[in-house]
This record gives sequence, C-alpha cells and structure tokens, in this order.
Amino acid sequence: MSPHSSIHDLEKYVDGHLSEEDSSTVRAHLEECEECQLRLTDIALDVQWKGPERRGEPRVKVNFPGRLKLLDPLTSVGPPHDVLVVEISRSGLKIRTPRYLIPKTLVQIRFNEKVLLGEVRYCVKKEAEYYAGIQEKADFPS
Repeated sequence: MSPHSSIHDLEKYVDGHLSEEDSSTVRAHLEECEECQLRLTDIALDVQWKGPERRGEPRVKVNFPGRLKLLDPLTSVGPPHDVLVVEISRSGLKIRTPRYLIPKTLVQIRFNEKVLLGEVRYCVKKEAEYYAGIQEKADFPS
C-alpha cells in the first residue's frame, strides 16, 4: 500500500489545486485507504470545494459503510439497515441502499462515528440497488 496522503495534499485535492497527475495519485490512494478517506471527509466538510465542478457544493467520492434509520412514522418500516455512503458534500450525501426510499422521508444515517439527520431528496434504481440523495437537516421540521 502506498504511503498516506498528507493533510496538505488532501486540502489541495479538495481545493482543486493539485496537478492532474497528483490528483490521480491521491484518488487511487483514497480508493484503498479508509484512514485517508476519513481525513478527507473532515476536510471536505470544513472547507468549500473550489475545484472544476459546476455544482454549488460538489461532492467528494467516498466509500463508508453506514446504518440508515427511517424517522418518518408513516414510511418507517423495520429496523435500521446497512447502506454505503458513496459521496459527501457540505450539505448532504449520496448513499447506496438495498431498498427504495420515499423522497421527503426523514432519515438518520450513522457513519464514521458521525450522525446525520437528513431528508431524502431523490432515490433512483440502478440494477439491484438504489442511489439516494440525502440533504442534511439541522433539526426536525415543524
């Protein structure tokens, strides 16, 4: 396994200031290193991405296992289930889940010792799984 990416390189990666070659090296390392994924998540949540993306809040690819709990009493069925957090941004995340999530449903996601309260914005089927966008909520809507 290659040596860990430095905090400086991860910050430059998030800011879009690494060369294409260095970005490729960091990206390849992130695919196999959970420790650097965690460090990148903390950096991405603390700084605003300034890279070439066109989104207001671009997402950073990650690979974090998590647990999702539905909080809406009308749509909550069964216990929490396993999900995979595949992208993260300052205002939310994208997950891969084995079941369909109804848009506007409130959810709680636990991953990497963090807990996120969010609302399902979309859920699309891709092969045998679903991809859902979750927008972070500061608290329950009234």
